[in-house]
Amino acid sequence: MGLERESKMKKFKQFLSRPIVIALLFVMALGLLLGTGIEGTRAVLNETSSPFHATMNVSSIDVALLENKNPVAENGYNNNSPEGELKLPAVKADKKLKLGYAYPEQIAVRNIGSIPQFVRVTITKYWTDEQGKRVDLKPEYIELEGLGAGWMKDPDASTPEREVYYYSSVLAPNVSTTNLTETIRIHPDVMKHKSDTAYDYDDLKFHLEAKVDAVQNRHAEEAIKSAWGVSVSGDENTIALD
Repeated sequence: MGLERESKMKKFKQFLSRPIVIALLFVMALGLLLGTGIEGTRAVLNETSSPFHATMNVSSIDVALLENKNPVAENGYNNNSPEGELKLPAVKADKKLKLGYAYPEQIAVRNIGSIPQFVRVTITKYWTDEQGKRVDLKPEYIELEGLGAGWMKDPDASTPEREVYYYSSVLAPNVSTTNLTETIRIHPDVMKHKSDTAYDYDDLKFHLEAKVDAVQNRHAEEAIKSAWGVSVSGDENTIALD
C-alpha cells in the first residue's frame, strides 16, 4: 500500500509540474485577483520564459491641471482630484485691473498617468469681500472665453457660479487637451451696479477655481455613469453627452 501511494503522489507531482497546468493555475489565481473589481487598474500579462513565467503591471490614472501651459495641480486617481485656486498670472502682473480687457488664461489638462482616460473640469467663479463670499453678486461678470475644440459644457450640471465641462476625446498618456479657455475678463457692466455714491463691486476680489477628474476609458459609458452620474454615449475613443 505504501509503494502504491508513493507512486500515485509521484504521478500527481509530475502532472502539476507540466507547463500547461502551471499556466492554468496561474490564470485561475489572476482571475480571482481581477474579479475584485479594482476601478482604474489594468493587469498586463506577459509570457517571458518557459515553462511559464509572468509579470503583472498595475496601471494608474493620474492627471494634471495646466494654467498657461504650466502645471498648477496634479494628483493620482486614488487621492483627491487636482483642484485649487488658479494663479491668474496675467491679471496679477497688471497693477490695476482693466475692466473689459481680456487677459490670457489658458486652462487645459494633461494625462500624466499610464492609461488612456476621459477628463472632466469644473470651474467655480465667485466674489468676496473682507467678510467672505458674496452670494448676492453676479459670478457671470467673471467671463472665461475661447472654448477649445473637443470640450462640451454640461448645461444640466452648470450654474452661473459653477460650469462643468467634458472632453469628448480620450486622452492618451503624456497628451494634453486643447485649451478649455483662452482668456479671462471682468465685464464692464459691473460699473452699472451702484447704490448712492458707492459701487457694489468696488474693493472686491474675484476668484477662479478649477477641479479636474478622470476615469478610465475602458467601458467608458459605465465608468462615467458610475463616477460622475452622467449619461454619455460612445466608445473607448470618444464620448458625447446624452
